[in-house]
Amino acid sequence: MEHPSPSGINRREFLGAAAAALFTGIAITLMGCGEDKGTGDSLGSGDMAGEISNNTGHRAVLTKAQIDAGGAVDLHIQNTANHDHTLSLSAEDMAKLKNGGMVTLETSTASDPNNPHTHSVMFM
Repeated sequence: MEHPSPSGINRREFLGAAAAALFTGIAITLMGCGEDKGTGDSLGSGDMAGEISNNTGHRAVLTKAQIDAGGAVDLHIQNTANHDHTLSLSAEDMAKLKNGGMVTLETSTASDPNNPHTHSVMFM
């Protein structure tokens, strides 16, 4: 059973609302449940930042070079958080992004044994 986040929306509702908005042609910006997006510095031209659910300071950025290369990519998304996660994108995921598609993936479980959890990361 999924429990609502402090903002009152669970992951399934969040992803459902995002998909519904995309299908209706509405331009949206997705935020990680009202918490720090952890984006830090600005992006380079052609770089792509992932939107991270329930974010506590993580940052997931694909560089233009990684997107153009098209191969599989493993990202560490720790940034300012006190723990790390790995996010693995396949060559197929990268091709989809290069062609303007959307990819949503789940991170590895947190490296903090006192708080095992994952995050959904959406690139579009």
